[in-house]
Amino acid sequence: MSLLASIDVGSNTIRLLIGKIENKKIVRQRCEMAITRLASGINETGLLNDKNMKRSVSALKEFARLISEYKVTHVKAVGTSALREAKNSEEFVKRVLSETGIKIDVILGHEEAGLTATGVLFDAPKADSSFIIDLGGGSAEWVLCKNSSPVELGTIPTGVVKLFENNIKSDPPSSGEMALLKKEVDIVLKGLKARIGNSIAVNTLFIGTAGAVTTLAAIDLELEKYNHEKVHRHKISLKRLYEISEKLLSLPLSERRKIRGLEPERADLIIPGIVFTIKIMELFGFKGMLVSDNGLLEGALISLSAGDSQGGDKH
Repeated sequence: MSLLASIDVGSNTIRLLIGKIENKKIVRQRCEMAITRLASGINETGLLNDKNMKRSVSALKEFARLISEYKVTHVKAVGTSALREAKNSEEFVKRVLSETGIKIDVILGHEEAGLTATGVLFDAPKADSSFIIDLGGGSAEWVLCKNSSPVELGTIPTGVVKLFENNIKSDPPSSGEMALLKKEVDIVLKGLKARIGNSIAVNTLFIGTAGAVTTLAAIDLELEKYNHEKVHRHKISLKRLYEISEKLLSLPLSERRKIRGLEPERADLIIPGIVFTIKIMELFGFKGMLVSDNGLLEGALISLSAGDSQGGDKH
């Protein structure tokens, strides 16, 4: 079977997966990522800034080279929160197409949640009830599942980049800034609790995905180098997250960057990442979290392999 590629043009990170679906498994030939902070500053200006657009285009040029090198036949590239919100996203999408040949499909929040569910549920443990959170840079997608099938899904228009830029100015964050951060998280999660709180049962399996969550797993595992096989399906308790949070908050950025398992470029955003994760677990009564390293990127590849009508471009 020929190789396929999926690209996630996210608010913080741009990711590439080259592979195929074979014997009901994702066969990964190449995975790449670049942290470009595409959403940085959007809250203030409503625009993608020039420096981060340039960094993103550079990353996508390298992805295009790899796609050609691996003789990929079809590509599905999706743009998320940053490209949904920025006034100049159309300009960026046109520039990417012109300079790389990659056509980005800017998807709606519920479409992002649906593709994330496809990726996560592809090999997730079977469960009567499960709840998925995809915590991104500019938004958080959620999926409520019964018998391992989505029954309700949606998006929250906040993510780790926005939360950081709205609240954190000091290094390390001050107690006042942390109070503001927690208050903002409380406000955005209150509506979600009202909407689906009654559907969360004692036995509901909580599954977290995306960069902030997988980074927490890597920190817990003390990984010298990121390892998909070790991170995927790693279980982490709320108690352990409290311990990690205490350590992270006690350190300045320069020391945080040295923590094993924490990519230096994520050392600032991990603060809102862990606050959001802990808050949602406390709110819904989850004692532990199953980490999935499958998500939107894998869901896009699966949909492409299945011959989705939105299938993707021939390359």
